[in-house]
Amino acid sequence: MGDRTSTHTGAAGRAPVADRPGSIRNVVLVGHSGAGKTTLVEALAQTSGALVRAGRVEDGSTVSDHDGIEHRQQRSVQLSLVPVEWDGVKVNLLDTPGYADFTGELRAGLRAADAALFVVSAADGVDGSTRLVWEECAAVGMPRAIVVTHLEASRADFGEMTDICRRVFGGDDPDAVLPLYLPMHGDPPEGRPDGHAPVAGLIGLLSQRVFDYSAGERAERAPDPEHLPLIADARARLIEGIIAESEDETLMDRYLDGADVEVETLVRDLEKAVARGVFHPVLAAAPAAEGARQGLGTVELLELVTRGFPTPEEREVPPVT
Repeated sequence: MGDRTSTHTGAAGRAPVADRPGSIRNVVLVGHSGAGKTTLVEALAQTSGALVRAGRVEDGSTVSDHDGIEHRQQRSVQLSLVPVEWDGVKVNLLDTPGYADFTGELRAGLRAADAALFVVSAADGVDGSTRLVWEECAAVGMPRAIVVTHLEASRADFGEMTDICRRVFGGDDPDAVLPLYLPMHGDPPEGRPDGHAPVAGLIGLLSQRVFDYSAGERAERAPDPEHLPLIADARARLIEGIIAESEDETLMDRYLDGADVEVETLVRDLEKAVARGVFHPVLAAAPAAEGARQGLGTVELLELVTRGFPTPEEREVPPVT
């Protein structure tokens, strides 16, 4: 999950193919209207190679909002499926409407999926309906992750949004809701009155590597000297959170004794905890800029989905009446 080299070789326009259940992930996107679910689906499709160019909700050119009503209202009103492929895994993205009027479509998506991505806006926060759906997923043990969008907004604050998610979604165990990456800001654009600097990349808390998107495509590099002190506390909290949910009971003793825990071990335990639905990572994502090939955080999100979320075989078939 951002700590390994991606070997993706997708081709634009090619239909994803899966020849066994183990190479399928069924993921539903949940969040209030305007949180950015449809835009995120477009960004993931572009990064995976399913689209050459991502559509825009405002233009009525998205692949998931294809109905005329959706184009006129500039919002989703029905459940839609967008399949993409990443590292040989077919990911079925289920985009759901955010308005309560279309709750039936949301319920259908939850029923069909094996895991959920909760999309929250850094500018708007978490509403009550999103919290209720989270509790429904928790009641059945559905694996969940959180994606923070709208980082470009003047009042967006990823750290504050992460703290809100920990309080709202963490319940009695806020350390089960933690970020895997921290945003890295670039220079503020000239002429922007609020001086808000755009997010140019991400810093992996486990790998301690920088994933730079400023050139329009993900590039990995070593961190600058000033980066590591900035992530030290968040990294320690993440490691402790992963170890607390690990099935290896000796891991905590080793950590408390001061022994180094290998990053590979932490990543493996993280993936298991996410698949079991006991740890819920927080990630950041943004659509690609004009002319760019990959949106910020989309590679990291696809890695989480393909490596951390369960296959259909790992989830119990829901009862049907």
